[in-house]
Amino acid sequence: MRALSLLVLLPALLGPGLVAAQSLQAALPDYRLLSSTETASFERALLEALAEALEQPVAVTQQPGSADLRLGPAEVGALYYQAIPAALTANEGGVSEWRHLRNQPVCLAAASPYAPLMQRFGAQPREYPSTAHALIGLKLGECRAVVDDQRLLTEMAELPEWRRYNSLLEALPEGEQRLRISTSDAALQAKLDELLAQWHETGKLEELIAYWINEVAFEAYVLADTLDCH
Repeated sequence: MRALSLLVLLPALLGPGLVAAQSLQAALPDYRLLSSTETASFERALLEALAEALEQPVAVTQQPGSADLRLGPAEVGALYYQAIPAALTANEGGVSEWRHLRNQPVCLAAASPYAPLMQRFGAQPREYPSTAHALIGLKLGECRAVVDDQRLLTEMAELPEWRRYNSLLEALPEGEQRLRISTSDAALQAKLDELLAQWHETGKLEELIAYWINEVAFEAYVLADTLDCH
């Protein structure tokens, strides 16, 4: 399985309906959920799906203050994911409790919201450019555990290539991230709320999430295979 195309929403590629529409500017969170590479991630793919559904091009902006759409942790807006931190560690030489991570390196994806939580346990956060890279950091022995979303790590632990690294530490509910899509435009927010509700009901959102969990697993497999060849 190959990753979805990166978010390059050029009007010429999006069909007549999107050519005439004004582009929406979207601000992504610093932490990229389910990131398979330095650039590809679930939230970018979610924006592609939104652009198609809204029949309006969407482009990522580096100026959050002027964005039409904002994705990430929020109290209001259309919910697209609930992430709860957990940890994956080795069966042999790993750790059995969070407190055992004191003074130990922990692999995290870049800008992970779980870094402050790890510091509370006395762990030493070590950042990687994507979720897949953080996972490989564990296999390389660069950390004692990788900390990320519970669902992702649970599914990774079930894969045969992770049988030596499938010990899970319990999830930490206090680190939960409720990720939403919000906008100051009431009419657009109503559309987003309705759209996400439909995607929850029909399973479209679940399919997209499952796809990107597989993408992270695939990219981690490729990275591990590349390392084995060297």
